Amino acid sequence: MSLHSKAPLRAASVKMCQAALTNLDQAWHFWTAKPEKAPYILYMTKPLALAALLLLQLHHLHCEELPKTPAFEVASITPCPPGTPPAPLGHAWTAQFTSPGGRFRASATTVKVLLEWAYSIQPSEHSGGPSWIADDCYDVVAKAEANATAEGKVTDDQMKLMLRTLLADRFKLLLHRQRKELSAYVISVGNTAPKLFPPKDDETSTVRFTAWAIPDQKTTAYRIIFTRYTLGQLCDLFARQMDSVVVNRTGLNGAYDFTLELTPDESQPNPADPALLITAMREQLGLTLKSQKTPVDIMVIDSAEKVAAGN
Repeated sequence: MSLHSKAPLRAASVKMCQAALTNLDQAWHFWTAKPEKAPYILYMTKPLALAALLLLQLHHLHCEELPKTPAFEVASITPCPPGTPPAPLGHAWTAQFTSPGGRFRASATTVKVLLEWAYSIQPSEHSGGPSWIADDCYDVVAKAEANATAEGKVTDDQMKLMLRTLLADRFKLLLHRQRKELSAYVISVGNTAPKLFPPKDDETSTVRFTAWAIPDQKTTAYRIIFTRYTLGQLCDLFARQMDSVVVNRTGLNGAYDFTLELTPDESQPNPADPALLITAMREQLGLTLKSQKTPVDIMVIDSAEKVAAGN
């Protein structure tokens, strides 16, 4: 099934409901008519009534008002000049597009990155689509309605739903899900208790890096301090550096405080080297990181259209 607006479904459902009500009304007239004026009515009454009631039961959910698809109150999309390089994702290799007041801003951003943020998927968790979605950059500015929630605050999860609607409406983005067996890195609990600590009440989700030169070597060591960070977020972080799907199979879905120290050497100068991460995860966090075949839900891009200037 393609992921797009439900407006056509709503219209079709209304028509089916109207037809069911018409049949029920006709059946009622058959039932209450006088036998001497219509001798066949007694034969037709119960079948028609039962058929109409059955039709109503089958489609009663479609007759209900479908929930409104979350959408931005206003949104502007401007194509960047050809050749504009995509904006960097930030120090933690993650995109941050939202700000207080229900505001959304993405500068020099590709549809590929917008898609990944909107659906909370990793770069290797989608496929297909035209090549320009990874090359052409857009400036996107949008704002949610002031009363989008009862509390007056808009969460990132709600903004992601609004961005999905925007991608479908403006870029005519059509998608479907498909499960595939892929090679992926799987994080699971090791033989010892995980070294993950509950965050403090006043902490926010952050990632901080400290780097220092290793004496007598041409490499740099890194200390990464994660605050109120989920293992799902860690998977996304690793996925962008390892160019592979990374899956959390620990069963630990909360947010934690933890620290990783990565010490490359001349044989492994890349701090995101899988062998380096595997060792650090096991020794410092009590978690295993293994490469294995595993079923993964993939988002397949069926089609998309470029947005012209002034939209």
